[in-house]
Amino acid sequence: DAEYENLQRRLEPGQQAILLAANGRYSFKGSGYVRGGIFDRFHLIQGDTSVRFHDKHHKRLRHIAAAGATEFKDVDLFRIPAELDFDPALPWRIELLVGRATSPTKKAFITYDLDYKIPAFYLQRAPQPGRTEKDNNLSGGVKDAVPLWQKIWLSKIPEIVMLSLAMIVLTFIFFFQNELARHPKLTNRVRIGFLIFTLFGIGLYANAQLSVVNILTVFNAVATGFDWSYFLLEPTIFVLWSAVAASLLLWGRGPFCGWLCPFGALQELLNRLAKFFKIPQKRLPWGLHERLWALKYIIFLVLFGVSLHSLEWAERLAEVEPFKTTIILKFMREWPFLVFAGGLLVIGLFIERFYCRYLCPLGAALAIPGHLRIFKWLRRYKECGTPCQICANDCMVGAIHPEGNININECLYCLHCQVMYFDSHTCPVMIKKRLKRERQEAMTSSSSSVEVNELMAGIKADKVSAAGKSNL
Repeated sequence: DAEYENLQRRLEPGQQAILLAANGRYSFKGSGYVRGGIFDRFHLIQGDTSVRFHDKHHKRLRHIAAAGATEFKDVDLFRIPAELDFDPALPWRIELLVGRATSPTKKAFITYDLDYKIPAFYLQRAPQPGRTEKDNNLSGGVKDAVPLWQKIWLSKIPEIVMLSLAMIVLTFIFFFQNELARHPKLTNRVRIGFLIFTLFGIGLYANAQLSVVNILTVFNAVATGFDWSYFLLEPTIFVLWSAVAASLLLWGRGPFCGWLCPFGALQELLNRLAKFFKIPQKRLPWGLHERLWALKYIIFLVLFGVSLHSLEWAERLAEVEPFKTTIILKFMREWPFLVFAGGLLVIGLFIERFYCRYLCPLGAALAIPGHLRIFKWLRRYKECGTPCQICANDCMVGAIHPEGNININECLYCLHCQVMYFDSHTCPVMIKKRLKRERQEAMTSSSSSVEVNELMAGIKADKVSAAGKSNL
């Protein structure tokens, strides 16, 4: 009764709910929903309406409370969105997709239908306005004329447009990064604004959080028979992956990890709040920091190796990613997952982007093909690292080596080093150029000797400041 009351509170106007229970060896849930929140083994069909369920529509129940009810292995509650116009009084069916390996590289698939119709004595029905007699006697056995993925894309047009516009904006930011970096305040505002959009728009609204499991699934699909329609079932994920694949060739992992990852955006925004409230920041010694980089690559290789044996187990082990807990399910999970995700966020208050630096297998997977990037967009001076360490000490994730070069595998492309590159009051090289220019202007101007002396005194003070910063 309490669970039913809870459901009534959660149901929005026009929504319906169904309960599925099973004891079979082949779970109707599978583990596909672990990677992207979609239940890909079954969908509900009523006439021309097809419903594919997501994690946000799902709640796991431990058992059926009715007296004498059978104990089931899987008991799950699913809410049907109101916009799909599902009518529970009409017949419907569940279509289950079952697959099994027929060889080391091939799988066979078959579908099973489970029809359902509410017993007549539960119904007291009148003809509905606007429906024909054919509609009122609709059968759940009618097959879809339009492919399911096309229907899903049509229903996701707002999210697809939003995401596409964001990709265009980010492309402009990167192509004109030098012009943007010359304006520090504008760069900072643009970055904060984009991170907020990524967290709330791409993450919490569109649920477009990529996962390392997406990469493992692609490898598995190539080995067992690639099918585009499977990957097209999640339009926002497909669009985002397409953009990430293109950006890897131009900029490496930075565009996604630094700008488009909702969990990464959550970490950075929380860390900015921590700095605002003067929470002390910890910096690991370079030798330890450099060696901890390897952890995320080891995690990725373990997951990849397990996926070659069992994709299902790899998906379960991929819970090392807190993305599903924080972004997809919005912290609506069992307490061990909440403790793990919360712990990572707390550590991130003291060590900026802690998870991205040392543990993220998705970042490691993207860093590997990131070596194929065509251009080197980030500028450096020959003085960087010898002796100047300003950028290295200020790098958000410590991606700049003491000798001055940027490790593109670890760089999140925040553009902070580029802002300092053009800053004539921070970068020693730019300070020297500014002092030289001001000296020349002072010598050629018609200023009084008093003004010249004051200017030269200011230049001397800037020289001292520049020398101090070079020795940081």
